[in-house]
Amino acid sequence: MTSQLQAQDLDSHNSAPLYKQIYTLLRSRIETGVFAFNSKLPAEETLAVELGVSRITVKRAMNELAASGFVKRFRGRGTIVSYSNRTPPVLGNFSTSMEHLRRLGFETEIELKFLDIVPVNIDVATELGILPGTEVQYVERVRHLENAPFSHIRNYTPLDVASKIDDAEIAYRPFTELLAGAGHEVESAEQTIQARSVSGAVAQALMLAEGAAVLTIRRVLRDANKKAVQFTISNYRADRYQYHMVIENADVKSGSD
Repeated sequence: MTSQLQAQDLDSHNSAPLYKQIYTLLRSRIETGVFAFNSKLPAEETLAVELGVSRITVKRAMNELAASGFVKRFRGRGTIVSYSNRTPPVLGNFSTSMEHLRRLGFETEIELKFLDIVPVNIDVATELGILPGTEVQYVERVRHLENAPFSHIRNYTPLDVASKIDDAEIAYRPFTELLAGAGHEVESAEQTIQARSVSGAVAQALMLAEGAAVLTIRRVLRDANKKAVQFTISNYRADRYQYHMVIENADVKSGSD
């Protein structure tokens, strides 16, 4: 497989180093779909010959692509494109979080990775308002949009709520619907958002390089009685998820950093 790149694509007078120029060229072709999602990029040796550079230079460019979440590198398989130019970014919105969650369930496909009854640690127990060591239903799922993974989700549900949910439906229905069907329709949510890096099974599920950045949302869902009916930790690919907020009647006199 050729890269459709040539030595003339590189500019020796450019202040950017060669590896960064190669990174930019390959990223552009991935973003425009020349190299499609889940396709294999040319080997480092092939790119080095076509571009007239060292393999070390190409390797550094490939590593940059992996760190940015555009490719996933597999020993023995090569470099696979993990970015889909067909996948639109999903917009999250705190002011309409419940409607967004419902919409999200219909617009994505769910892959069930794990389901079991487990005791919770102090972190999860605090969020759910229960004692550490209490058993809950633990579910691990990956959401796909346009056949590309964009979120890894861990759900912790108290057993008195989970017992009313059909396990078979967890593989394809959004939890907001399942909770409502169990008599605990979600009325409010409290969440925390932070940037983190991922590794291990989560990075692999999202087709990201070790240490790649994600947007992590920790969310507690409550029913009409203010009972915590689920605690969720979701890791979103940074190139697949944007968080949008509109702030009105802000005190402009106070300023901001």
